[in-house]
Amino acid sequence: MNVRVLLIEDDEDLGELVKYNLEKQNFSVDWVLDGKEALEKLKAKRYDIIILDLMLPGMSGLDLCKKIRKETINRETPVIVLTALSDEDTKVAGFSSGADDYVTKPFSMKELLARIEAVLRRTGYASRDILEFEGIVENKKSKTVTVDGKPIYLTKTELQLLEFFLEHPEQLFSREELLENIWGADHNETTRTVDVYISRLRKKLGKKGKYLKTLPRLGYKLTRE
Repeated sequence: MNVRVLLIEDDEDLGELVKYNLEKQNFSVDWVLDGKEALEKLKAKRYDIIILDLMLPGMSGLDLCKKIRKETINRETPVIVLTALSDEDTKVAGFSSGADDYVTKPFSMKELLARIEAVLRRTGYASRDILEFEGIVENKKSKTVTVDGKPIYLTKTELQLLEFFLEHPEQLFSREELLENIWGADHNETTRTVDVYISRLRKKLGKKGKYLKTLPRLGYKLTRE
């Protein structure tokens, strides 16, 4: 599962541990240490699940949870509260603020992963098997792509690149970021490789290739702009 996780945890040792274990399960993890930075991310980028500590610098987890539900594009994204506060009143306050589940510290990674999978099932994560942007449609299960209903053939790398952009519309990525996300952290490719694959992908998308924009010296973006 290419699940996008925002981890909000100010304990650096615990944050490193959770991030490491989630990435071992092929989750894509952004990790922030305070509530204000988390809120900015949640206003700009969609996530599949949010893991939220309650005791945070800058803004309490309960206040942040309320803001997620009212002020961000992630108002429907499930939130799992992760906290040392285990009393009943705090749990009730967490659920009242919009949390979907509550895990108390200390906890095992096996338990946290099970809770994440259960919440994703409950909230219909599987519906994200179909990705769509302006008539470009990918079925992630069958690995097929259509443009305005007509199938196109993509190589494995071209498909990975398109899928990445479809999962992150309206977001700018540098060539270096694309290399790391598509070719992996230990790649031996140059940024020229990205340019070549973007060019190939644009040609295969036909008229829809115009949505894959180049921002000079900055990178690439799938955008309606």
